[in-house]
Amino acid sequence: MDEVGLIVQRITQDGFLKVERMGGMSLKSLPGSQLDLWTEGGPLPALAGVMPQHLDGGNKLEWEDIFIDIGARSYSEAHRWGVRIGNGLTWTAPVHKFGDNCITGKALDDRLGCFILLTLAKTLPFENLNVDLYLGFTIQEETTLMGGAPIVNTLNPDYVIGVDGTLAFDTPDLEGKQCDLRLGNGPGLKIMDTIRGRGVTYVPDADLAQSIRNVAQEYNISIQEEVISGLSTAVAPLPFVSKGAKTAALSIPIRYHHSPIETADMADVSMLYELLLKFISFYHDQ
Repeated sequence: MDEVGLIVQRITQDGFLKVERMGGMSLKSLPGSQLDLWTEGGPLPALAGVMPQHLDGGNKLEWEDIFIDIGARSYSEAHRWGVRIGNGLTWTAPVHKFGDNCITGKALDDRLGCFILLTLAKTLPFENLNVDLYLGFTIQEETTLMGGAPIVNTLNPDYVIGVDGTLAFDTPDLEGKQCDLRLGNGPGLKIMDTIRGRGVTYVPDADLAQSIRNVAQEYNISIQEEVISGLSTAVAPLPFVSKGAKTAALSIPIRYHHSPIETADMADVSMLYELLLKFISFYHDQ
């Protein structure tokens, strides 16, 4: 539903594209990447230019240095191919199996959340539930966090549970920093997240979060508690744009966020699905 990308800002006379970020696309991961350029006529292959190592003087890379090569020789040729200001670009990065139980690819944040909700849609006995249950799929989480606002304004829910990706801190560069979220140890239960400097801080409803803990403990489902700085999700503004809905957030630990090699453990995905299934049944039994 939503992934980080680029937007065409300018087409040069030589047919190259200058771009701006749409969401937090990783600058370090971009040079040398294969991309899809999304035009009205369909996707075109594109490349993010990279300085030849022979000439790389080690200067710090800035966004102004980024350019996209689509193989066009001129502005008019690019225009003839359907390229326009405002076209989007995303990484070309199919999902692959990785190790014993992991997958890797682009936009696992939040393709995996969508996968979990779609699986619930196929497996829940909706006709037997004694609660009104809606599965919401949102956009613009990567740009504004406000994609869920129209849903809660329309439905006026009593409870909202967000499902998204979060950061894993189990690689050599992040080990021991912030928190101990690891792949394979279960989904994260958000205790707090924040984006410093943007006035965004989220904490869940304490009673709802405790109910999730209780269900996880009863059914022996492993969870990890998450206090993290540097990200937030679409659930963060919902208590304030609704009529006071009680909210909680569950997360899938993912390595290498906002890059073409995001990596997750499918055991965490399975545990999060099972936790939601049991939690919905828990409220069904109340």
